Amino acid sequence: MRHLLRDKPAGTIRITATDHTVDTVIWPKLTDFLPAYPDIKVEISVDYGLRDIVADRFDIGVRTGDQVAKDMIAVRIAPDLKMVIVGAPAYLAKQKTPKSPQDLLQHDCITLRLTSAGGLYVLSAPVYFGILFT
Repeated sequence: MRHLLRDKPAGTIRITATDHTVDTVIWPKLTDFLPAYPDIKVEISVDYGLRDIVADRFDIGVRTGDQVAKDMIAVRIAPDLKMVIVGAPAYLAKQKTPKSPQDLLQHDCITLRLTSAGGLYVLSAPVYFGILFT
């Protein structure tokens, strides 16, 4: 009779995450994990759309703290990220430097549209302001 349980883990793990998370969190962890478990295959979907983890049959969905669905179980896999808002010196020389997120309403900004969230990404405090030097 064939054993129903294996001696070592095997199968496919499906992960959905943003490109930044894949590059900075997932890949570094997989470099040690995959050689240790050669019978495990990993499929990664890089996506800013915040896909429905359950409906799309993912095993893992990596989200920032404010993007975790209410019915999901969350486990921290990385330290907090600091968000930085930057502006080119030439632009800021012509405009008043923003001091708060509300000040950004008066500026030309490049924004991130999350289609599954129904609109633009909303900044949450704390947000750090800085100048991008080119």
